[in-house]
Amino acid sequence: MGIVATLLPEDRSLQRVVHAVHGQHSVIPCRTWAEVFEACEDEAVHLAVLDLFADGKADFEHVRQLKLRFARITLVAYVSFAPDRARDLFDAGRAGFDGLLIVEQDDSPAQLRQVIEQAEARGVAGLLRHRLGTLHPLTRDAVLVAVTRAHLRLTSHRLADILATSRRQLVARLEKDGFPPPQKLISWGRLVVAAQMLEDRNRSADGIARALDFPSGSAFRNTCQRYLGSTPHEIREKGGATFVVDTFLVAVGRTG
Repeated sequence: MGIVATLLPEDRSLQRVVHAVHGQHSVIPCRTWAEVFEACEDEAVHLAVLDLFADGKADFEHVRQLKLRFARITLVAYVSFAPDRARDLFDAGRAGFDGLLIVEQDDSPAQLRQVIEQAEARGVAGLLRHRLGTLHPLTRDAVLVAVTRAHLRLTSHRLADILATSRRQLVARLEKDGFPPPQKLISWGRLVVAAQMLEDRNRSADGIARALDFPSGSAFRNTCQRYLGSTPHEIREKGGATFVVDTFLVAVGRTG
């Protein structure tokens, strides 16, 4: 079971998070930034849901320190919106947040779960981002979108639309850089996110298959075997997302 640290002064927000992740994650409520750092030091915290304005004003310095010290942690901002906070919320993404929730606007249990899962996908994309730096921007962005949008029903055409190009141009660029065609790239993206989810031993292969919209648990297992030569259990034991990312980069000739 994964561990979530929270810094949410409003009890209602805390209870919504607890309810949304019940059965998948345990929650460590923190009252101060110091307690957040302590929780991350002492426990295997993989996700933090934070009120950026917990001390009254936006605290980007603590966010940056958190990201520097715990690079793999996924951060979700959960805040009340006010017009004078608009610029701070715009800056939240650059400060290191992977997801954003607005109190009373998009924080139903289903929305909370969706944002948290998508934020986790963006977080794991960090394993790839720094190793794709020298690639053509279109290829690099295609890989990252395949990971960060793994929860969506991506198609080759939809991926091209997101990247503001045509499918033909995308196929040509990927081929030139030695990467698989769009549909296979989408499958790799889903496998990266699936592997991250497998790192949580409380998650089953069938549950992950449903979350990532595989046709069935069997289809998910078959994809694991076809691309990785491993079962979901073996992927977990080999290192989860790190194993899949390394395997993918070897497959495309980027091992440096």
